[in-house]
Amino acid sequence: MSDARIRLASAGGDAGTHKASQKPWTTAGGVAGELHEDMKSALTDLEHAHDGIKSGTTGFASAAALSGILGGWEDRLGAVRDECHKLDGSLKTAGTKFGENDVKVEQSFDATKSKIDAYSQPKQGH
Repeated sequence: MSDARIRLASAGGDAGTHKASQKPWTTAGGVAGELHEDMKSALTDLEHAHDGIKSGTTGFASAAALSGILGGWEDRLGAVRDECHKLDGSLKTAGTKFGENDVKVEQSFDATKSKIDAYSQPKQGH
């Protein structure tokens, strides 16, 4: 069985350890932000692509069908846009908190290590 361990990103690493960092979180947040903007553009493009369909096609069954399809796509793309916006903020926040937590834990280990080092030194004068 493999001995896999998780280590702090700042604590270095050796073979068989998993290193974690905040970069993947913030990168994923950036991608979600880009998708949010792309969905906003897609919705605008979709709306403009249907401009003028209603005028001159009143009474045609195809115009009514296109209008129904448009509404469905607007709903879907709007939901994707909104979810990407939420993910953008959430992932970036998680990355920031992850990085801050990593620093705090490392500082805590460093403080404990210095106490252990001091305790393990031979006492002088006895």
